[in-house]
Amino acid sequence: MNEAAGVVFIAILGLVVYAYAGYPVLLSLIGIFRREKTVRDESSTPRVLLVVSVHNEERIIREKIENSLALDYPPDRLRVLVASDGSVDATNDIVREYETRGVILKEFDRREGKSATLNKALLGIEADVLVFSDANAFYREDAIRKLVRNLADERVGCVVGRLLYLTNHSYVGKGEGLYWRYESFLNRLESRLGSVLVGTGTIFAVRRELFRPLLRDVANDFQIPAAVASSGYSVVYDGEAVACERPTFFFREEFSRKRRIIVRGLTGFLALRGDFGGAFRIFQFISRKLIRWWVGPLLPVLYAANLLLLDQPVYRALFVLQNAFYVLAAVGALLRRGGVQSRVLFVPFYFVMVNAASLAAIVTFLCGDRLISWEKAETTREPGEEAFRTPRLRVIEGKKQPAVQQDKRSVENLEHIT
Repeated sequence: MNEAAGVVFIAILGLVVYAYAGYPVLLSLIGIFRREKTVRDESSTPRVLLVVSVHNEERIIREKIENSLALDYPPDRLRVLVASDGSVDATNDIVREYETRGVILKEFDRREGKSATLNKALLGIEADVLVFSDANAFYREDAIRKLVRNLADERVGCVVGRLLYLTNHSYVGKGEGLYWRYESFLNRLESRLGSVLVGTGTIFAVRRELFRPLLRDVANDFQIPAAVASSGYSVVYDGEAVACERPTFFFREEFSRKRRIIVRGLTGFLALRGDFGGAFRIFQFISRKLIRWWVGPLLPVLYAANLLLLDQPVYRALFVLQNAFYVLAAVGALLRRGGVQSRVLFVPFYFVMVNAASLAAIVTFLCGDRLISWEKAETTREPGEEAFRTPRLRVIEGKKQPAVQQDKRSVENLEHIT
């Protein structure tokens, strides 16, 4: 019994370590021997269609459109299309106010989900490049330029930008900021190989001719990079193409969001596994996503196996560490609204929360529910804050400091405080 428990414990612990640390190390090693250099053209200005998917976004859509129209890109080379998926509030009326400024509204009465809406909205639309965004994501002024400069390289078919989160004082928000810094790190490593696995739904670009009709129950930022890779093009990451977003504040919002993302990801891979861009990308999916999603269901097994091994000093020490970690997570849950700002608390809390959402997602997926409709997090839709609409200001403990030049340092400063 103890021997079997030991094998189970070591195997699960090995998977957890590989999911979070081993995969990045392996990518770094592969990058030494197989590295692609993207040729960029800063003067490139293809015809761009910025596609904003919305459902009942009256609180934030005006700010999003103003942000989009203020981007540093030739006005005659940039159009904004708002794809409204069954909105019943004032969203469509607000968008119509901007039709004289070239904003296109594609409104659909029946709510069918983002992918189905995008399929209908893009019918007959001409452009060289499609850039996909959400209503609550606000672009740095040069974001479009930074994206499309990579498409001057004929080998590149899709470009993924960087999502930065503004600071809030909840442990959910702080954990999400830390999570996206890690995801950006993985994107940089994968980009060296020309094979970024998934898009960042708030900011990514694709050549118009490579866009295929989307499956209804598969996320567009999952499906489009796979389609591009399967067509023989590279998918790269540009960390200077920046979108800024407010993180979720409440536990239930982030839990629900993570659960839906994982269900959609599992659905997407099941549907696309035969057309995913090759064996290496399947390896990437298993390493970056699938194993990490299964950490949630495996953690209770790891704990139970550890219980059977307490007669050995090493395993007793590991059991103490496990319990200490979960106690810190519980304390973090009690203080998750930001009363005490400590990474020692919010990291365990966020880790446990995300893996609980993974467990719930896998159960949901196995039960056959595909969660097609998106239920947005309301706390990410707070309009009217200048630092949110135009990410130039550093916000630290509620104090605004002078704007800095829009260069690489400003991006690093903003990322530092998420």
